[in-house]
Formats: sequence, structure tokens, C-alpha cells
Amino acid sequence: MAHPIYRFGDYRIDPSARELQHAGELVVLSPKVFDSLAYLIEHRDRAIGRDELIAAVWGKADVSDTLLGQTVLKARRAVGDTGNEQNAIRTVPRFGYRWIAPIQLEAPPADAPPIETASEDASPPSHEATTGPAQVVPIEATPESETPAADDAPAATTAPAPRPRSFWMSALAAAILAVAALGFWRHAPERAKAPAPTTSVAAERKTTPDAAAVLPVEVDAGGEWAWLRLGLMELIATRLRNSGQAVVPADNVVALARDDAGRGEAAALRVREATGARLTVLPSATRTGNEWVVHLLLRSADGGDREVEARSADVIEAGRAAADRLLAVLGKAMPKTPSDTPDASIAELLSRAEAALLTDDLNGARRLLESAPAEAQKQPDLRLRLVQIDFRAGQLEHARGLLDTLLKEVSAEADPVLRARILNGSGAVNVRQDKNAEAERDFGEAIALLENRDQPAALGQAYTGRGIAYAQQVRLDLAVADFSRARIALELAGDTLALARIEANEGIIDAKRGRYADALAAHERAAQRFERFGALNELILTLANAAEAQLALLRPADALATSDRAWALLGRLENPRTKHSFQITRVEALTENGRLLEARALLRELLTAIPNDGDPVMLARVQTAQAEADLADGQAAAAATLASVAVSSLANLDYLRERASAWTVLIRALRAQGRDEEAAAEVQRLSTWTATITQVPPPLAAALAEAEQRWAERQLDAARTAYEKTLRLAEQQAIPGDIAEVAVSYGSSLITDGELQRAAVVVGQVARWADRDFRCALLQVRLYRALGQADAWRTALQQARALAGERSIPANLAIPPEQPAANRRTAQVL
Repeated sequence: MAHPIYRFGDYRIDPSARELQHAGELVVLSPKVFDSLAYLIEHRDRAIGRDELIAAVWGKADVSDTLLGQTVLKARRAVGDTGNEQNAIRTVPRFGYRWIAPIQLEAPPADAPPIETASEDASPPSHEATTGPAQVVPIEATPESETPAADDAPAATTAPAPRPRSFWMSALAAAILAVAALGFWRHAPERAKAPAPTTSVAAERKTTPDAAAVLPVEVDAGGEWAWLRLGLMELIATRLRNSGQAVVPADNVVALARDDAGRGEAAALRVREATGARLTVLPSATRTGNEWVVHLLLRSADGGDREVEARSADVIEAGRAAADRLLAVLGKAMPKTPSDTPDASIAELLSRAEAALLTDDLNGARRLLESAPAEAQKQPDLRLRLVQIDFRAGQLEHARGLLDTLLKEVSAEADPVLRARILNGSGAVNVRQDKNAEAERDFGEAIALLENRDQPAALGQAYTGRGIAYAQQVRLDLAVADFSRARIALELAGDTLALARIEANEGIIDAKRGRYADALAAHERAAQRFERFGALNELILTLANAAEAQLALLRPADALATSDRAWALLGRLENPRTKHSFQITRVEALTENGRLLEARALLRELLTAIPNDGDPVMLARVQTAQAEADLADGQAAAAATLASVAVSSLANLDYLRERASAWTVLIRALRAQGRDEEAAAEVQRLSTWTATITQVPPPLAAALAEAEQRWAERQLDAARTAYEKTLRLAEQQAIPGDIAEVAVSYGSSLITDGELQRAAVVVGQVARWADRDFRCALLQVRLYRALGQADAWRTALQQARALAGERSIPANLAIPPEQPAANRRTAQVL
């Protein structure tokens, strides 16, 4: 019997089809999350006990409350709910859960068959990193931990008491944003002239056509022909693409398909599952005497097979002919052969170079291209490949010279599509060189050339690049709009890997806006895709960004677990910039979990290694972290020196929180040395700078520094006013880490001055995070001791010790409290 279909708000859940949709878009859920959601909805007339839900979903009783809590949290997030709001799934204390959102019923289709979902317990396949042959360790999806004992209160993470919160999402963003712009070299070796203008891809969302994925070629010939595996694959894919067939980009396929036995069925399955391609092309090339036979097996998602083959003494010609016959089977017109099509020897050389590029053999690709005849080296396509090699090798100035020459030679009138690809390359170089206004211009011109032509891959890259340029200039609304346009184009192009980069970019934008829960969800989705593709560089950066979001949400244990996953992959990473960006996040995660010895050893390593990178911003980030550590160790003079240098180096708009964090350390370090006038002057400078920030909510550092300064100067009325204003602002922005930062500072000051009634209210703001945040736990110890509440003090002290790790607890807080004064007995923690 078919289940009814349920609607609530913009959501639609079909239990028979096992589909949840939001605003018409499919929401991907694990089986247990879907089952939990469906069971609660189907039994919405009553509360469901924890044991009943466990039995219904897992079919066994030995499931922990923690796992159940995590599953319910994911179910909530899937329908736009949270543990705080509980608009859809309500927690019934000490019992279970109940669905409370209004439901509308929809009759199921008569012939709707149930859809099976892959087992949640299945181990993910291992994948090969695109940066080399090493095997990538499978990484589980980042857990969304939730403590059921807290009745689904939001999870939390911390910073030690003297340290300002420093979320480095934007710095890591610079690395992954730059990576996303670099698809400009997906050139077409046999590029036909651009087709006549059609409806703009960005104008409206079209149904994605049946995309085809061309797999690596199975080669039956001597070892000298091994390059055909990828070179001929790309030639066939390009031939199909130039005739209007949607084709999955080669880098997507290479990341997913490896040397599998037989006809590559395992690789075909992986590619279909990861990219959604409904058609797969399994090619083979066999040499028989002096003749080549290229055979193409076309397999559709419904299992239907069609086959074509072609023969020629030249393998390139055989490949072209086979592709053309496949186009006829698909009902596509064969591409017109451009007049400048290279001869067979040049075509083979270009295919060899393409194969080398797809396996990251940059030197081999360069040698092949530079061995071409002088006349062939004048071809724009060949020179654009050299730009690609320069870019990936970090030779940006040389790439810039080649691009400038190409832009002078290739006009929009002569070849608009080629010029747009060159502009995409120019924009990517500008992004890497922090020339974001110039990048915006380049990508904008490329968009104008491509917008009315059937070139979704290049258009998607241009929109992505311009979105990155906007994001780097903190023009976030424009960035989000371009990422949305890029998503449409890239879906049409079948570029799943580029779509994962868009997802990661959107998470970065959410983080810049202080929406860390949304950012975390986006990064977790992107990380799963990057892991599947073996995109090691992007995976590590995205895991680091996810850890930063978890720190902002006061979830230090989760942040460290996420960091551990990336740490296990770090030895396979060659890019030092990515490695160092992640290591800085690792320092933060270790510190927030009280593993100070490891954190400081890693800091020392970074302070030695990063100056060799020639990256002043990354060095400033490490200097800030070291300054925080020095201040915590009582080395205020050293902290002030490092923090002052960092403030000067972090003037770029993309590093607002980092600069504010460094400034906070500087002010506190000056005050710790008794240099009060200098501290007051820095507070004024920080406030003046903060007033210039209009693009995003400014950091709270200036308001908090003002409050701390007034308290230090004993201007208590002004200090209270400033603290209250800052606390309200933190609550409005709703970032747990910021709320804790303000509450710890304000609450500690009130307790020191004996204002315990107000202190109890302030401490109550962060009591929900005291079971996981060391600063919040320590603040409760201070309050309960000051109130003379011995039992509560003892419990709070035990909790603080459990969280401390290698962090010290002040000796006086370990002394039992005195009998409470009469005027303190009524103070309660709210």
C-alpha cells in the first residue's frame, strides 16, 4: 500500500519514493535521517518515545542516545528547523520527540514504486587524489554532534579566557575561492566556431540534458600508447561536446575512474553515481597490424547498450570517426571541421599533452607542447595550454605575459568563445594575484561574450570567477548572485566537481555573514563531494573551513574531529599554501581543546616555514596565534610586539575578523603591561577602523575593547553601558563564540567587583555551553564560588577540569567557597 505524500511549508516528503523536496529541489538525506523524519510525520498525532523511534528506524535497541540526537538534529536541519526553534520537531523532555508543523496530505501516484536507498552503513569507496597516485583515506561525513541530555540544545565550542575569538574562514576562503576559478583551460582541441546565439543560459533554468560521461580508453597496444587512455578519451569527449552533447568534464571523470578490471564497469558506476550522467561511453582502442580499431560502447541509465566502431591507420582519425558515428546514434549533427584543424601528428601531440595534464604531469605536458613545430606553437589553443601549465606551476607572471599576448591577437569578432576562455584565464591569474577589480573586469567581459551562446562550461567558470572577485571585495550580494548563475550553467555542463566548489564558496559567503550553521552545512556537503572525487586540495580546505564554523558555533570537540580527518590526509598534499592554511586552523582546534603542547609545537613550525612562502597575510595570522599564546602565558611584551605587526599586515578587507582579533590581543597585552595610555589609543584606532566597515556586520572587537577600557579606567557606569550594548549586539548576531567572548569578559568583571546579581544574569547567557566550553565552564566556577554555593561550585569545577586539558585553572578557584553572605542567597543563575 502506497503512503500518502506530505506537504509542509515549501517541503514535500514522499515516503514511498523516499524523497524529500524543498521548493522543488531534491534534498539528499541518509536513510536513517529520512526514516526518522518520515516516522515522526506519519505518527504526528502523538509524541514518540526515544526507544520507539530507535526500534522503528534501526530495528534494534542498542543505539546510543548520542546517535539518535545526531540523527534528529540532521532531520531538523533538513526541514529548516533547529533545536532552539523547534518549529517542526519538538523535543519532549525526558521522553522523545513529536512532529508539530502543520501537514497537508497529497494522494500518491497510482504507479509510484518504492525507491531503495544505499545502506547507511556501507563503507565509502576509496579514491585517488588528483594530485598524485597516492590513495586517499576515505573520510566520513563531518558529524553534527548534539548532546541529547541537553534536550537538543545547540552544540558549542570555546576559546581560553584571555584569548579573543579568531575565525579564519575568510583567509582559508582565499585559497579555495582561487581554486574554483581555474577551470578556464578546459579548452577544445578541435574547437568549432561558436554556434549562433541562443537563449541565455543564465536567463532561465533549463532541464539538464542527458549528460554523457566518456570514460578512460581501454588500450590494447604497447606501453608507448598508454597516453591514449586519457588523451583519446578527451578527444572523443570534445568531439561530442562540440556537437551539442552535454559531456561530463574530463577532470571529473579522471578523479572518479581508475584502472578497473574488464570493461570499466566499476568506474562507470562510480561516475554515474557521482555526476548523475545518464549516458556513459566506454571506449577501447585496439591495434591490429597496421590498423587501429576504436570501439565505443554507449550505455544508458536504463541498461540499454549501443555500439559503434571505426578503423584507420591513424588512431586519432579512428577516434574522431568513432565519435562521429556515436553522434549519429545520438541524433546529433557532426561538428564542422574548422579550417585550422591540426594535422595528424600535431593532433597526436596535443592529445598526448592533454593526457599528461589530466595526470598532473606538468613537466611532461610542457615538453610535448614545446616540441611542436614552430608553426604549430603559434596556435592559440596550444599557447593556452602553456598558460594552464604556468598557472598550475605557480609561474603567474609568465602566464600573464602569454595571456596579454593572446588577448591582443584574438578579438571578440574573430572568435568570441576563444577570447572568453582567454579572459577566464586572465581573471583566474588576477584572482591569484589579489587583483580583484581586474579579475571582475575580465570575467565580466567573458560573460558578455558567452551569455548568449551554448557554452555552459565556460560561462559557469566566468560566473564563478566573477563571484569570487566580488567575494574578495566583500560585495557579497553580487557574489551570491553570480554563484547562483554559475550553478545553473555548470549543471547544464554536467560539471559536478565545479558545483562542489560553488557549494564551498557559498559556505564561505555564509561564514563572512556570520551564518556559521549554514556555512557548516554547505561545507559538509561540499566535503563529501570533494572526497568522492579525490580532490585533495579542496577537501582539506573545506574541512578546515568546516572546523572553523564548528569553532564559531562553540563545538570544539567536533572541530578537532574534523581537523583530525584533514590531518590524516596532509602528508599527501603538495601545495604549501593549503597545508599552512589548514595548520593554522589546526592550531586553533588544538588550543580550544586544551592540547596546548601540540598547538604550540605546530605554531613554532609554522613561524619557521611560512616566511619562506612570501605570504605576509598568512604570516600575520600565525603571529596573531602566537601572540594569543604568549599573552596566555603571561608574556605580554612579546604578545604586543607580534600583534602590532599582525594588525599592520591584515589591512585587506577580506581579513576583518583576523585583524580585529590581532588588535584585541594588542590592546590586552598593552594593558597587562600597565601601558594604559597606549591601550586607550589603540582602542580609539580600532573603533575608527571598525566604523568604516559597511559591507558585513563588523566584528564586535571594537565595542568589547571600549567596554574593557572603560572598566579598566574605573568609569563603571560607562563600562556597564558599553558592555550591555555589546552583549545585545552579540545576541542579535547570534554567533555563540562572540556571545561567549562578551559574556566571559563582562561576567568576570562583574564578579571581581562583587556585582553578583547582574553577574548571575550574564553568566546565565552562556550556561548552555558550559558543558563543552572551557571559558564558560570556568566562568560558572567563578560565579558559584563568589556566591558561596558549594555544591554548584563543586560540580562546575569538575566540569571545568574535564574540559581544561593542559589549560590551568586559577588556584584560588579550587579553594572551596566561604559561607554565602545573606545578601547573596537570592542570586540565581538564569
